[in-house]
Amino acid sequence: MENHHRDNNSWLHELSNQSWNLELLVSGAAIFSTSFLPEFVEQITYSYFENYQTNNEITSVVFPNLAFSFAKASAYLLIATFFIHFVLRAFWIALVGLRAVYPQGIIFEKLPNTNNELREIYKKWFGTFDDFIVKLDKKCSRIFSIAFILVLFSVMISVGYLITFVGIVLFKTYQPELYSKVKILVTIGFWMFMAMNILILFAMSKEKYRENPVLSKWYVRIIKAMSWLYLGMYKPLSYINFVFASHLPRKTYYTYMFLLMISFSLLAMSIYSKTLLEHVGVPFMESRKFYFSGSADYQLHDNYYDNQRTEGESIAAASIQADIITEPFIKLFINYPKVFDADLSKICKTPNIPDSLQNRQKRLIKDQAHLECFGQYFQIALNDSTLSPVEFFYAERGATQTKGLTTYLSTQKCKIGRNTLFIKTLQIDSLPRKTWSNYVAIPFWYAKN
Repeated sequence: MENHHRDNNSWLHELSNQSWNLELLVSGAAIFSTSFLPEFVEQITYSYFENYQTNNEITSVVFPNLAFSFAKASAYLLIATFFIHFVLRAFWIALVGLRAVYPQGIIFEKLPNTNNELREIYKKWFGTFDDFIVKLDKKCSRIFSIAFILVLFSVMISVGYLITFVGIVLFKTYQPELYSKVKILVTIGFWMFMAMNILILFAMSKEKYRENPVLSKWYVRIIKAMSWLYLGMYKPLSYINFVFASHLPRKTYYTYMFLLMISFSLLAMSIYSKTLLEHVGVPFMESRKFYFSGSADYQLHDNYYDNQRTEGESIAAASIQADIITEPFIKLFINYPKVFDADLSKICKTPNIPDSLQNRQKRLIKDQAHLECFGQYFQIALNDSTLSPVEFFYAERGATQTKGLTTYLSTQKCKIGRNTLFIKTLQIDSLPRKTWSNYVAIPFWYAKN
């Protein structure tokens, strides 16, 4: 039995000595694969706001944006960590190769342009060649382990949020009345539970409290109860974390953990702030004193023009064919995100369709009624003139096949030069008195042929 254990230790020691080639391979593949993560996260988030957001409540806007920010921060940290590991491991390989050629390493006595004092300083700074290679090897392995902590942590957070969000959506969809009654109580109870656990965990960081029999029992119960929150990641994460915690000095360990969490949180919150500011049209960290401050009337937004939009980019709110119009018409496209359904359902009435009609005729009547409803919900204005009536058609535009409405507007009322097309939406709460709010403004230049 003892020989078997010794054989296993020898095998693991040999495997760990040769792990650098596997680390390099995995790290290179990870850099390539994770480089697509930020764009993938953006596509998922855009798809949610386009097709699944039902209202502007905090659970439908803030929480998805937070999830997007933390997921994107995880992606960037993974890319940076694997890249640093790849570079350091490649440097380590170069040093190992150099040692094969010059096994003595640095011969300080033969260094040119140095005196005895400087040689002694160099010896303290650099140490022996072998020690430096060993230290660099250990550092690379630590960074590689930290990278996989980030991988497991990111997967855990993403899956946990997805399960929670889907649960809330299903609960709100199928039990709306019960959801409105219990959501505040559940939220308060959850945060009280988390606050109590954090307080107990903080207390147990002090040795005098750890030996308290009552607190000790609660501590064990909390650890067992919270392990299921890791969604199967508790053991893998804890193995790596506990190895670091049991080998590094306590101060060093907590310093590294603090720096890692602070970096992660600051990056996530900066992405979150940038996303929210871009959503309302306010520039993020603009250093120019007199540049654009967020007023829609004076900005040429590439996404608003078909001839300016980059290939594969989705249409955000609305679009016309070009920033310079020379045709006798304006081809306007309005994006139709899912969030409009909440307002439309309050003003759109389902028409009474006789059962005797064919399915094709039923669909025609239904689509016509819905388009008339869109005509009530949207108001189109050119400069100071409201355009009425406006006839809409269903359309899918762009490489992403964005669903929306298209209409054609005459340019007879356009003035030569700068014009602005305003799309406004009906404020449902103002009914029966109709009040309109600005949805998007598209400036363009009209040059008559």
